[in-house]
Amino acid sequence: MLLSFSVDKEAIRIYKTNSAQSTMKILGTSTLHDWEMKADDLQGTVDAEMASESINIKELKLTVPVEALKSGKGPMDANAYKALKKDKHPKIFYELISVSEQKKVTSGHFKMQSRGKLTVAGESRILNVPIDVKQKDHGLEISGVTSFNMSSFEVEAPSFMMGAVTTGDKITIQFTINYN
Repeated sequence: MLLSFSVDKEAIRIYKTNSAQSTMKILGTSTLHDWEMKADDLQGTVDAEMASESINIKELKLTVPVEALKSGKGPMDANAYKALKKDKHPKIFYELISVSEQKKVTSGHFKMQSRGKLTVAGESRILNVPIDVKQKDHGLEISGVTSFNMSSFEVEAPSFMMGAVTTGDKITIQFTINYN
């Protein structure tokens, strides 16, 4: 069910990501230790209608260059880029399909269920992700957490030290994205 609300035309705006005020972490495990990568470049837009008691997200697109994912460990990054098929698919894409189940938490803060298409390493899958959406002075903040298996995108879990250390298949993505 797509939620729709009538608002003044002046409330309709297209906002762009503010990478400096946004965070995205990818968390995983390995046979040696847990690991984390951060995205330092998030590019996208959200088309939203905002009213005092509702938010209607009409369109949302997000792009993350694979090389924007950093662990702070060069060899780990190189193995991750190879597993993500960076040379053939240099970007990860997300496109919102719909938003449903909007629940007001406080004025300007809502919990919603989002449904969108995530494309990783050239493979696309539909994900349902619960999100928090907050109205800010000059835009929106959208945050959430989701987990999935890398193998569902045909991504083979990276290994290190000639296979002595392997990563787990399941990853968790935590994000807080600010749009101005």
